[in-house]
Formats: sequence, structure tokens, C-alpha cells
Amino acid sequence: MTTGQLQEKGAIYFENIVDGMKQYENRIVRMDAQQACDQFLDLWELCGYNDIYLDFYYHRLPKEAQTRIDMVLSPQERDYVHQMDSPEGEVIFQANEVLLSICARLNDAEMLFSTIYITGEHKSTWWGNYNKEYIVFTEK
Repeated sequence: MTTGQLQEKGAIYFENIVDGMKQYENRIVRMDAQQACDQFLDLWELCGYNDIYLDFYYHRLPKEAQTRIDMVLSPQERDYVHQMDSPEGEVIFQANEVLLSICARLNDAEMLFSTIYITGEHKSTWWGNYNKEYIVFTEK
């Protein structure tokens, strides 16, 4: 999915976090990997297993960085990531249980930060950040 398609779905989207902080309400939520995974799975269920997307830049990273990430993933997670279809370098994917878990763990390890985009009735954007923090953006 392209960022344009994500925006068409009504996502809160911005290129620069400073712009996001100016345009949207925001707060910081601290969560470890398990708490983040549980939070995102609860939101995914609340949204009827739809309306949640995330950016996942793994396929755009240099091979050396991909190898470091691969060492943190389980064999099943590694296989999943390697088989992900990323047409023309797109980095936005519809969320599922496996991908949400992977992203929560990589955010927690500060290896690869993902942003979670929730569209529809529960619209918000969760920007993965350092120190087990997520900056949550909502409409003003």
C-alpha cells in the first residue's frame, strides 16, 4: 500500500514528527513489547480485524541491518518477513497478528521503529519511539 492509499483511508499521516505534533493532539504511552503487542491486538480486534496498518521498512534496509534484525526474530517470524510482498518498495502493510507482534518486539529492541495507523472509528497513529515509548496522535 502506498502512503497516498493510506491517506485515502483516512489515516493520520505526516512525514515529520514535528509536523504531527503541531497538527494533532499527542501523548506518550510507555509499553514494553508484550504490552504493546497486547494493546495493538486489542485495537485490531476492536476494529473488526480491519482498519489497522503499519509501516515496516525492513525491505528498504541495507542487507547488514536486515541480518541484525533476522537474529532477533524467531525462525517463523524471519520466514514471514522474508516472504512479505513489498511491491515497488512499498512499506505500508495491513496489520495482522504476526506483523503486530514483530513490530512491537523490534520497536522494544530499538532495532526498527514502526508506526501503527488506525483508521475508521478509532482513528489514531502510534509512532514507535525510543525508550519503549509510543507517541499517540489523535485529531484535535
